[in-house]
Amino acid sequence: MKEEAAHKHCGHEKRTGQSVIQSFHQEPGPAGEDSVFFREWLAGNRYQNQLPISAVCNSRCVFCSNNLNPFPIARGMFRDMEDIKHQLSLMPLHKDPIRMSDSLPGRIAEGEAFLHPKFFEILKLIRRKYITNKICFTTNGAMLDEAFLKELSRFRPIEINVSMHSSRPELWAKIFRKRRKDGEIAIASLPLLKKYKMELVGTIVPLPRICGWNDIENTYEYFAEFGAKSMILYWPGYTVCVAPETIEKLECPMEEFMEFSSRMRSRFNIPLSPYPDMRASLTLPVRTVMSRTLKGNLVNFGGAYRRVLWLTSEAAYGRITSALGDHGGAVQNSHQTFAVKNETYGGNIIVSGLLMVDDFIKAGKAALDKWPDTELVLVPKEPFDQLYRDLKGTPAYRISEEIGRPVWVVEGCGCVNPLLDRPFRKKEDQESKKIIDAMALFNTAFHDPTQIEKSLDMVDAYPLQTSAGDLTREELRDYMLKISQLNEKQRRPFNQRIEILDDARALCLENWPTEDESKQMTRWVFLVKRNEQWKIDRLLTGVVKPGEDVCRGRS
Repeated sequence: MKEEAAHKHCGHEKRTGQSVIQSFHQEPGPAGEDSVFFREWLAGNRYQNQLPISAVCNSRCVFCSNNLNPFPIARGMFRDMEDIKHQLSLMPLHKDPIRMSDSLPGRIAEGEAFLHPKFFEILKLIRRKYITNKICFTTNGAMLDEAFLKELSRFRPIEINVSMHSSRPELWAKIFRKRRKDGEIAIASLPLLKKYKMELVGTIVPLPRICGWNDIENTYEYFAEFGAKSMILYWPGYTVCVAPETIEKLECPMEEFMEFSSRMRSRFNIPLSPYPDMRASLTLPVRTVMSRTLKGNLVNFGGAYRRVLWLTSEAAYGRITSALGDHGGAVQNSHQTFAVKNETYGGNIIVSGLLMVDDFIKAGKAALDKWPDTELVLVPKEPFDQLYRDLKGTPAYRISEEIGRPVWVVEGCGCVNPLLDRPFRKKEDQESKKIIDAMALFNTAFHDPTQIEKSLDMVDAYPLQTSAGDLTREELRDYMLKISQLNEKQRRPFNQRIEILDDARALCLENWPTEDESKQMTRWVFLVKRNEQWKIDRLLTGVVKPGEDVCRGRS
């Protein structure tokens, strides 16, 4: 499952006498589309570095969602060697870590990689192609005795994410529902990881009703003592499948969780990622998304969608609502937010990554009862894989079919996928493309001097008016040749923004790097339209600090 919502910290038996291996019979599996591991890798193809090899979990963690999904997930199997080889043969060479314990997008149980009967053979196979890439594992540490870690260290660089929610063996055993001896091995593994020079990441699910906050803080301190390079805190989640007596053990008020996160950040100089982080700044460029809704509405001839509905997770609802309020004066349409309750998982699940299409449909219909004049609905991308299916395999376009409105899926970068609807492009968009092409041709000479005459031909008339004075064609040629001799980074703009002033005039704002990294050059290029072609009319330049970047605009 996605990291923000998984809460999967599987326990693992020590392999003595092959008892664990024999308890999970592995049938030879085909490679390619018949493999569930391979299909999920393709569905989440932005995660090229994911290579899960096990869906076997021999622990009964009190909070583990492998047992709490309201729909079936693949589990109880090891990945076939032929399937592993097939994926490795298709994975591009990259510098990213190879992550072997994460099953994304989340239809396979997150098992214990160390249990695979051919584990070290697989590591040799990985190192054959990825010689220096870090290899990452997630484990509760019950297998990490000195003999195992000594053998594993031969394949460094290695990063091990140890899930440890108490550093007291008796509480460890109670949480993982395993033997006290396993807890002693896990707790003793931290100094051994340091001894064998493997990187440590710590994960804690705070369970104050079992451990108390003092013990949880002591566990955090134990990770810090042995050099954890980063820490992860998961708010304990539960679903409709959890028994009432277990819910009492998992109780952790969000206010206490966030307060503890803040205190740990202050006390320890270690990067910390709490999930969910209710105090984190919103990274979604809300204003960019709002601006996209100002065009494409076929109901009013390509104009703005007059009322836009944002269906958000409960975790993001407050921050998105606040951001929409901050930017509301910058747009001419109306934006409303509606929190989607997770009816599929139930319990206290509030993050977007576990929402289902059915949840969006139910919330969408309720919101339309409140705002029946809504013309466009926005939903987040996080619940969907690269094929735009939720964790049950239901495609996102069903939302639009059921609620009877256009639905856009919003990426974290602000891009949108209109699914079954094709936005109407206004003339300004076509003109912007022509202006961008004209600017690309004008700037060509800076990085390819052989094309300098084509760049010079883009000027409407000489002499060209600039902030440094009027330039003849020859003077502009000399200037372009001089720029072309600079290093590669100084020959291209950071970014551009097009402003169409009227039918025949436009402005292109550009940011350019300078030798002084603390400063940038901003260039205003005024263009004029002649015989349906955009030409350079005049140039103005100025030096600004990066924080005053006019092309990026102000939020």
